Amino acid sequence: MAFVATLKILAKLIICPLVGRYIANGVQVKKTIFLFFLISFNSLAGGYYQNVNQGYDPITGLFYYPVKHKPESGGMFSSKSNTRIKNILIFDPTSETKSFLFKPEQVWNIQTFTFETVLNSSGVQFFNSSYIALNNSSEISRKLKDKLLIITESEKSKKLTMWFATKSGKDLKQVHTFHKSTKWHIDVKNSKIRFITHKNEVNFKSIEW
Repeated sequence: MAFVATLKILAKLIICPLVGRYIANGVQVKKTIFLFFLISFNSLAGGYYQNVNQGYDPITGLFYYPVKHKPESGGMFSSKSNTRIKNILIFDPTSETKSFLFKPEQVWNIQTFTFETVLNSSGVQFFNSSYIALNNSSEISRKLKDKLLIITESEKSKKLTMWFATKSGKDLKQVHTFHKSTKWHIDVKNSKIRFITHKNEVNFKSIEW
């Protein structure tokens, strides 16, 4: 959040004055260029373009669409970005039916959404989040897991919650809650999710993936 705030301040101090200076000197600045900068900063702030994207699962054919929540704010460069992913809409092209991953009555803040997509010479590939997969190799020969991995952020604390569900969105359940500073990854070869904390000493906690 500190990084995002810095970007917004830079936008106010640098981009806006530059546009005004160019116009004052008689040089026409295309509105599209200015909007490009604004959209770029907003994209970094919102999280939608970083960890949660739309896409198909090549195995089931299901389509996942992140539903954004944008309450009224003080403007495009407000002090805090209110854009977040509140839910995942799951669409089945075969039956032309759709369903929400979470109950739509509550506004969630989804930080990560991923699942296994394909097994190739590089190992198991993950939707939208390949960087979280470690200990991955071409020697893995198991079937891809029928499982979604979701992480939500609490608004009232610095806690994150990890959830599992089937790819169709059924059997949604909380599996672990951890502090935002905790590092984690998927140990693909051993089918574990490993959490690493480092205070006075380094500690590991593993759960089944």
